[in-house]
Amino acid sequence: MMNKFVYSGPDAFMGVSTACVSDALDTFGINGGLAGLGPLGPGMSLVGPAYTLRFEEVSEGEMAQAGEYIDDVPLGSVIVIANEGRRFCTVWGDLLTHAAQLNGIRGTVIDGCCRDATAILKLDYPLFSVGTYMKSGKNRVKLVCKDEPIDVSGTVVNPGDIVLADDSGVVVIPKTMAEQVYLRVKEIEEMENNILCDLKNGVTMKQSRITHQYNKYALKTN
Repeated sequence: MMNKFVYSGPDAFMGVSTACVSDALDTFGINGGLAGLGPLGPGMSLVGPAYTLRFEEVSEGEMAQAGEYIDDVPLGSVIVIANEGRRFCTVWGDLLTHAAQLNGIRGTVIDGCCRDATAILKLDYPLFSVGTYMKSGKNRVKLVCKDEPIDVSGTVVNPGDIVLADDSGVVVIPKTMAEQVYLRVKEIEEMENNILCDLKNGVTMKQSRITHQYNKYALKTN
């Protein structure tokens, strides 16, 4: 029997919660969560294919300017920066935000800090990070690779993986599993909607979960 849901690409995940995607990934034994990263402000959300960057600390006495990469990022991408959670300097500010918006970038995810928070919030640009700090990354960290696999808080992010973020955090869907995860998400959404409907009609949680085979979607730990 043909599945009534059809995966149409990364935009199919628009409007889907990170919690539901995380539950779907759990059923496949995949950890897609980027622990410790949150939105710069409430109500921010994004979805799109990852464009990856990795920064390293400079050696003592080494000079390193800000990474010049923004013009290379494809339209519609989400920039994902691996900066090893560093809090002593930043790798993103207002000028990069302006450029990203003008270039059609959908948002930025940083395993590290951003600065110019007030300006970024005024621009309503989706940004997720471990925090904010004012010190520049110039001569403190350097860009060492772009558009290659990176590690963000223990999770591998590959170029083109689908990044989804909302008030609950950031989750990454492997591009090779996108269709399977999407179909599982729709199944879970439908099941949860049915349970919610039952609850509103006076059915107990226990009975509703039995009726709709809640345990069919048992989560796997990893």
